[in-house]
Amino acid sequence: MNSAAWAVMFISLSVAMAIIFAARYSYLQAKASKWPELTATKEYRGLADEYRRLSDMAITANEHVDLRLTDLSVRVDELRDQLDQMQRILKEVE
Repeated sequence: MNSAAWAVMFISLSVAMAIIFAARYSYLQAKASKWPELTATKEYRGLADEYRRLSDMAITANEHVDLRLTDLSVRVDELRDQLDQMQRILKEVE
């Protein structure tokens, strides 16, 4: 291959790489500029409100489970006390 062919190949490769880098840069810039648009839209606010609502529901569910477990623990303690009393009474009867 002569020097003219090498020059054409080098220039073609350089142009192709420049187009690829320009396209990638343009894509990344467009993607970055959409973020402020998304945060300002009603869709984003709606999604944020839905997330808050679901978060509140999860917290409420956890609190409800904690209260229920506390109630069950108290009831188990009461049943243990009753069982201990019954065992003492049975030992006295024997």
